Amino acid sequence: MTAGYVLAVLASALWGLTYCLDERLLEGQSIYRLYYLHALGGMLLTAPLLWWQGDTLLPLAATSHGEAAPSPSWLIVVTMLVATIAALSILKSIQLLGAQRAAVFEISYPLFVVLFGALLFGQSVSPRVLIGGALIFAGAFVIMKSE
Repeated sequence: MTAGYVLAVLASALWGLTYCLDERLLEGQSIYRLYYLHALGGMLLTAPLLWWQGDTLLPLAATSHGEAAPSPSWLIVVTMLVATIAALSILKSIQLLGAQRAAVFEISYPLFVVLFGALLFGQSVSPRVLIGGALIFAGAFVIMKSE
């Protein structure tokens, strides 16, 4: 379990670095080109890892190592579309607002994770999570108004 927390903090730090680097890169290129480069880099990094694990990308509904049942193809397509729109949205917001301001608002995503988990998959929502989400939005509002 500790490894999960360490990796989550590492991901957070790396996303912070990515936002700062992206802000600089977006001064000279479009969000579409930068997203394409992000995706290409991800494929170049993960394709050998999939091969090393003996895993495959196709068919989309194939089971992965450790999966009990195959993921439905439609769900994979939906998540690919949603993730792409989300990535392009954050790149455009970084371009329009700057990395620091965009990150302040984008960091509200944990509240949406909880809400969509409850709405789509029946997961429970605790009052503390809702209060924390409200505090995130309040903090973003305070930062926005202080500028």
